Amino acid sequence: LRRKGAAVFVGLCIVATILFLFDVFSISMNERTLLSSSSDLHRYLKEKVYPAYSWAIDFMKPANAPPLPEEETVLFWHIPKSGGTTAVAIYACLGQTIVNQVGTIPKFGHDQDKELTTFQPWKKWGVNTTYVNVDTNTEPGILRAKEMGLVPSGIADVIFTTEPHFAIENLYDSSHRGRAMALFRHPVDRLVSKFFYLQVADWEVTYAPHWKRLSVLQWAEINRENNFMVMKLAGKTPRDEVTEVDLQVAMETIKRRFIVGLMDHMEESIHHFNVVLGIDESKEENKQCMDQFFGDDVVKRNSNAHRKIKRGSPGWRAIAQKNSLDMRLYDFILEVYEEQREFLEPHSKMTTALGQS
Repeated sequence: LRRKGAAVFVGLCIVATILFLFDVFSISMNERTLLSSSSDLHRYLKEKVYPAYSWAIDFMKPANAPPLPEEETVLFWHIPKSGGTTAVAIYACLGQTIVNQVGTIPKFGHDQDKELTTFQPWKKWGVNTTYVNVDTNTEPGILRAKEMGLVPSGIADVIFTTEPHFAIENLYDSSHRGRAMALFRHPVDRLVSKFFYLQVADWEVTYAPHWKRLSVLQWAEINRENNFMVMKLAGKTPRDEVTEVDLQVAMETIKRRFIVGLMDHMEESIHHFNVVLGIDESKEENKQCMDQFFGDDVVKRNSNAHRKIKRGSPGWRAIAQKNSLDMRLYDFILEVYEEQREFLEPHSKMTTALGQS
């Protein structure tokens, strides 16, 4: 009987070992590459604690680290229809050297340059905005910027990109760590704005005039670019499955490595970004720029005004359901915004006081 009991015990141990190994190896390769040590693996299996993406941890400064604008090149994740175009205009006005698609527009004559340079495309019209001669909104453009040494050169103040994963992974390194920031918008509002915008935006490659014949509900059923924010952080495409793991890792990445802004709190968000960029808002020229966008006399208007859809309507619910991961990420971002407000406000007051002294 003792031998039989021992055999049963050994058999149970073997089964337990097999089950453990199955659990380990059933983790997708994408998840496993995020785990840097055996302790991370055991913690993952026991507590489901998800690390941030390695490209963010390795190449971006912690979100709660004191700002060092002279040592950091900021990367701004431009999420479509979330206030990014306005942010570009604000920072151009504030005298920041900008990197985006303007840098390689052929008519400005810098798309074939072999070395980095800055230029002012509209100077003859009295607009002194400065751009770098690379485009960081496409993968080929990002690789060209990498070859030209964009971040090590220190030539740029703000790099705008729609490809945060690819841009950070290729433009930065452990010797040139940057600071990440982004403006976020409620996922349903963002997609409704996209739906109406592309009906009329004949200058866009994705112009879709046939959408005018669709209701929001009908469009929600055919839209394939769902859970956009989680997808982009995971480095995936609309053809790929976006998973719960992708969401959890996105949450940790945003919390640990991104300064977050909200389109619904645009002015305060820009104040927070200015702290990180070292922009002194007490200087007269900077104050004039901020007043130009947020002054009492500024008429608040939407560049593509469209009708609203009612929260909870069939169309609203359809979009929300198809973007459930982004909805949860956005709710999490609201919490992060409140936490960062407590950290950034003292720095903002300190920067203003130093500028006035």
